[in-house]
Amino acid sequence: MNLGFLCGNGTLPQLLVQAHQNETRAIVLLEKRAEMHLPKVPCLQTSIGKIGAILQFLKEQGVDTVVMAGALQRPTLSEITFDSTGLKWSESLGQKFFQGDDALLRGIVALLEKEEFTVLGVQDLLASLLTPPGTLGTHSPTREEQQDIAIGLNAVKQLGLADIGQAVIVQQGLVLGVEAIEGTHALIARCASLQRAGRSAILVKGSKPQQEMRVDLPTIGADTIDALHAAGLRGVALEARKTILLDREEVLKKSDTYELFVVGIEENTDDNT
Repeated sequence: MNLGFLCGNGTLPQLLVQAHQNETRAIVLLEKRAEMHLPKVPCLQTSIGKIGAILQFLKEQGVDTVVMAGALQRPTLSEITFDSTGLKWSESLGQKFFQGDDALLRGIVALLEKEEFTVLGVQDLLASLLTPPGTLGTHSPTREEQQDIAIGLNAVKQLGLADIGQAVIVQQGLVLGVEAIEGTHALIARCASLQRAGRSAILVKGSKPQQEMRVDLPTIGADTIDALHAAGLRGVALEARKTILLDREEVLKKSDTYELFVVGIEENTDDNT
């Protein structure tokens, strides 16, 4: 297996590359802020529209398997500068720009497979990053909070059907906010002032029903726990085996310190703790 990574921002790409240094042949950085500290591996800094350059680079380095990881700031179609190969794909990918993130990512996966690359997901390389089921720290959700979590997971699935987002915030049976293009941290900050008196709100993250499991799995890290604490939320529920939990030790250390719960939940299960 000769790996090539298409990398956005965050720590996830670095973790994957470090775990598979011997198989890594090429790294493509698709965000200006993306970094990779592995100097012996050929690295290309470019933009998502340079499809021809990306494909050529991967093939020149002998890559046969591609992994997409890290956060990408989605540009508008008018902001993308395509190379000649990119222009050939722009019509089909352009249509998918108006169908949501999942549709666009499926189009990119199809493009890579058409070029005879195998596309793997994060879980194929580092399964330990997936959220396990059950309570993960010291604190657990109450029965009432479990009911809020069930409402939240159902809302996430309905949101996902429309290919909009992967997270909601629920308090006392009410959905305070849903994630769209702004991202999870902005959702948390926006909902901080919307909370009612009494039992605090909960963040729920899960996959879309039509999720392309090889790309864009919902993810949190220690900074998410900081954001929850700052906003006065009670905890976070993550869909088990379908979400990524980065920096697990630090996440659980902070959640215990802040007295927040972190729990892995499974769809269609009443008691996930």
